[in-house]
Amino acid sequence: RLSSIERCLDITPAIPRQPIFIPKPDVSEPQTYDTVIKPSETPKPGNWMGTLAIICFILAAGFIIKLSIDTGWLTPSRQIGIAYLFGFALISSGFGLLKIDSGYASLLPGGGIIVLYITTLAAHTYHHLISFETAIVAVSAVSLLCIWLYLHIKHDIYPIVAAAGSYIAPIILGLHTETVFSLYYFIMCSFAFCIISIWVHSRTLTLIASYMAIFSTAIVGSTLNQPSLIVIMLGLHFTIFIGGTFAHSIFKQEPLTEIQAGNFFPVLLIFYASEYHFLFKVAPSLAPWISLGFAAMLLALYLLAKKAFPTQTLSSEAVVIAFASIVGFHAGYMELMTESMRPWLFVFIIIASAFISYTPPNEHKNSLMYKIPTWCLVTILLVEYFSIVSHLYTLRDPSWIMVGLAAFASIWFAILTNNEHKQRFPLSGTILLGSAHLIAILAFYQITKDMGSLAVSASWLIYALAVIVIASSRKDAIMARSATFILAFATAKALLYDAASAPTIIRIFCLILTGVVLYSSGFLMRKIAQWSR
Repeated sequence: RLSSIERCLDITPAIPRQPIFIPKPDVSEPQTYDTVIKPSETPKPGNWMGTLAIICFILAAGFIIKLSIDTGWLTPSRQIGIAYLFGFALISSGFGLLKIDSGYASLLPGGGIIVLYITTLAAHTYHHLISFETAIVAVSAVSLLCIWLYLHIKHDIYPIVAAAGSYIAPIILGLHTETVFSLYYFIMCSFAFCIISIWVHSRTLTLIASYMAIFSTAIVGSTLNQPSLIVIMLGLHFTIFIGGTFAHSIFKQEPLTEIQAGNFFPVLLIFYASEYHFLFKVAPSLAPWISLGFAAMLLALYLLAKKAFPTQTLSSEAVVIAFASIVGFHAGYMELMTESMRPWLFVFIIIASAFISYTPPNEHKNSLMYKIPTWCLVTILLVEYFSIVSHLYTLRDPSWIMVGLAAFASIWFAILTNNEHKQRFPLSGTILLGSAHLIAILAFYQITKDMGSLAVSASWLIYALAVIVIASSRKDAIMARSATFILAFATAKALLYDAASAPTIIRIFCLILTGVVLYSSGFLMRKIAQWSR
């Protein structure tokens, strides 16, 4: 820069007497417009006054627009003209003050953009002075003007004020209740502010615009009886904002931070709840599939971003996984899967856990987002496990015996193949063993109860002995001790029921079998006790 000035002034630079050492720029953080060109500004005392002034200006313009409804003082066309002039006056005034205080002066153009937006909305909605097509063109022109203004103002407070006011002003003034044009108006605003957010290099603007757009469209949807149109508009907002966020990361070579990604998670949930509500009104059978499509779209953009930043761990991973898990739990598990299919999901998850294990990066291992998929899976497992147990206990449908045996086999498969996980989390291994034993007791009882009391006791005792043998071969003390759970059931049945009510022959065999198994188990347990020594 010094050389450029010297060339313009035709000055010959002096030769330095000693070397000049230029420090290398710090590239640890991305060089945004604020960090490279403008020094960081601290909030000034007058900012809140300027914000209140802009609110007063916007309300004044709104009441000018609505004045003819109350008094008939001016014709509608003149009111719209005055409101347009008022908006351009605010923009011009802001330009005049830019050299004095750019941050404070940018509030006026932001307010002027809001006035132009709501004036165009009122011209079509209230007074019907312009057609739908003309209104769309006018809103597009205001959006382009908004982008052009930022290129000259280049201050973050301008687009943030313009975005917040452009979405919320029509709701406050009641302009959204008259026509569906407000939905198209919100789309134009979202598109404009997504483009500006890339220039501004501010995730805050995208965040504010996304919350405002989803909320405003949902409010309009509650007043209009056109759910299919609301579904399309919400889907467009979703596409615009995730596309804008992706484009921001690619063009600026700056992926989302953990805090930025976490801030987008609530608006994703708000979008999903609103979209599913209106989708269910339009097409109940397709609502879950379309919802899964939105999750797939977000996942696809994440995979593209991962290819663009192959050497970095993307912080957005946790948010994408959490959102996909919630959508999958609700749309996939609760809505699409039938009652007969859900128990088999338990079997699938247990078997898959033996092959698939995912550990979050160390810097994000305590993140709440990474725990949401686990919570969803655990909820499914608990619900379906108690469903299997309750159906085995009552056995109103014999097909549940097959489900119970499949669940029993899957749990044992996970126990025998996932030793590393059991060593790191011994409590989970104990829970798996207990859950397998309970299903075994109920399933074997339902299978053998028609064969007589001896068959039931024999099945339990043989199973307990098999567990102890497996534990002995693996030198697994926890597994061996868990077999006492089944032995207790079998012994209690032999002593309290079989010895009292069963026929004499069966009683003798039950007691002999119980004694043999108990003595053999005791012998093995003595061997197992030596491992710990």
